[in-house]
Amino acid sequence: MLRFARSIIDTVFGRKRPLEEEEEEENALAKKQKLDNVLHRVRVSNLPQIDYASLKKFLKAQGYTRLKKAPKWNYCFITVNNEEEAMECVKKLDRHTFKKNELKAEYDPTSEVEYRERFSKKKKQQADPNDTRTSAEKLADQVTPFWRLDYEQQLVKKNRHGMKALAALKKKLAGFCDDKTKHQIGWARDKGMLPCELLPVIGSPVLQNYRTKCEFTIGKNLNDEPTVGFLLGLYREGIVAVLEPDECLIVPETAKKIAKYMTDYISASDLPVYDRVEKKGCWRTIMTKTPSTGEVLILIQMCSTDVPPERVQQEKTALIEFWQEKSDISVTTLLFQEWNGSSNGITDKAPIEALTGTGYIHEELLGLRFRLSAHSFFQINTPATEILYSKCAEWCNIDSSKKTTLLDLCCGTGTIGLTMAKSVDKVIGIEMVPEAIEDAKINAQLNDVNNVTYYASRVEKAMHHVKNERNEEIVAVLDPPRNGVHPSVIGAIRENSRIERLIYISCDSKQAVDNFTALCRPQSNKYKGLPFKPSRAVTIDLFPQTEHCELMVEFVRIKEDDYQEEEENGKEQKEE
Repeated sequence: MLRFARSIIDTVFGRKRPLEEEEEEENALAKKQKLDNVLHRVRVSNLPQIDYASLKKFLKAQGYTRLKKAPKWNYCFITVNNEEEAMECVKKLDRHTFKKNELKAEYDPTSEVEYRERFSKKKKQQADPNDTRTSAEKLADQVTPFWRLDYEQQLVKKNRHGMKALAALKKKLAGFCDDKTKHQIGWARDKGMLPCELLPVIGSPVLQNYRTKCEFTIGKNLNDEPTVGFLLGLYREGIVAVLEPDECLIVPETAKKIAKYMTDYISASDLPVYDRVEKKGCWRTIMTKTPSTGEVLILIQMCSTDVPPERVQQEKTALIEFWQEKSDISVTTLLFQEWNGSSNGITDKAPIEALTGTGYIHEELLGLRFRLSAHSFFQINTPATEILYSKCAEWCNIDSSKKTTLLDLCCGTGTIGLTMAKSVDKVIGIEMVPEAIEDAKINAQLNDVNNVTYYASRVEKAMHHVKNERNEEIVAVLDPPRNGVHPSVIGAIRENSRIERLIYISCDSKQAVDNFTALCRPQSNKYKGLPFKPSRAVTIDLFPQTEHCELMVEFVRIKEDDYQEEEENGKEQKEE
């Protein structure tokens, strides 16, 4: 009674009652939690009409790489880490002149929950009320969208990807109509939809259980139980349920068993699984690598924000004991990563600790042995990769009577160059990731290959090494990331007249069209060397049950005599 009376008196004299204070504290906490999940965005408007690559290059020069822009937008969104960075971005870009346009920049934060729910709402609106698929079928459609088709039908569909890309190349080249240079692409005006021969598609020798690398999400299933597997849909569409990979056609049995064992471990753990919405919890991701050698790499990722260091150490010890004593998996190396950032999946922004083993495993390819780390890129279908690389070597058409240098561009850990090293006098590998170059050097030592030189550099900066080569012939192989290479790389290839043939291996032919066009378009200030033209192409399937495939295209440099002769023929026809 006395406490209540005091609270009334305090109110009269302007002081807050305890109940009000508690409510304010709760509101402040709720506000803080909401802000913790905010997406700090800057909206940049009044953009000039330019391609996405040019905009990305401009913003990267300003220090911003997280960009979102739809094709028809005259604005874009830049995402940064906090409000302070957002305001600095506004200060830097607002009223900045770009391509004669004065930009307008404003801070436009949004709740991550609202952002995700926006996609989720659209998805629900598009949902088919008559959808009778089981959860397993929905997951199969998500991870292996071609699983319902027989393999011949899959190959037909995949071959169309290559046809569309080549047809798009020919169509794009038709836009270069400068009278001074259009004769350099006279071949592109020949009859027919395609600019070159598209050979019969080559299928994979294995159709199931072929993925040597799998990355599983740790979360909860539809029954709210801890589970290791795949998200049942896209996270950005609001889907956070995880389903075990037991029925997934492309996941190997060993990886499925590892996922099952990890589910048992986290189910018994008193540490919660990570909640992607609330950004709370511990167990996040597990990655497996299970190559044909039988070796096994397991990488477990934990969020340790709310876990004391001594408890993290206890979990490391418990994980070692679990995989060594309570599973029947012979683990070659067990790895651990603490990652407290907002992005999901295994990251190269945090160190990886080897709990057991050396941190490495090995794969064998075309009689060679390659060392793999957690971050090493290696094709995930080894038998099909052997077909791809063998076909690449065949197309390089090494002339034994000539001194030949193979130029392996974007060489990664050196797989392509090393598998062809015995057929050439010298291999030059160029890769901008220093760690990959170190792996490539070790792989060369493992296989006693001594005619390889590697450069950790951008292709355009290392190209002078190629110009100084004394060998008679230089053949280049370019196997870039999914989104292709920067135009400056293509410019460097074209400017080096020593390169007369290029084998381009694309894992996304649609995104490669711009690179194809840059290789083949007429000479300009940006692309100074004589253009290339495609001579043949082939689709090779490395990813059965999915829509992905590889498109390999051989490009041959046009000779000066070729287009001069064509120009003269054109003049004669006009005179007649």
